[in-house]
Amino acid sequence: MPQHCAANLCSNRRTVDVRTRGITFHKFPKDKNVRKKWEATLQREGFTASDSSVLCSEHFKQEDFDRTGQIVRLRDGAIPSIFSFPADLQRVGVSS
Repeated sequence: MPQHCAANLCSNRRTVDVRTRGITFHKFPKDKNVRKKWEATLQREGFTASDSSVLCSEHFKQEDFDRTGQIVRLRDGAIPSIFSFPADLQRVGVSS
């Protein structure tokens, strides 16, 4: 069964069709601190990534990738930052 991207409203699944479009999938980091940062960027209340949870490459900037080898890898410390949240999920800055 294909894996789904964990991002809210993302319909990408790990299939041959998606792969031919150049979309790659990346497991959540094992480092607990970095994993928590990834989970927070998703803005999914109550979401905790499992060891099989993945995010697709559409949620990362181009500079987050190391494409020097045959396998596309995320650079150390890369944090997903590209999302399309519905208006009711948008975070509003709080002025102090």
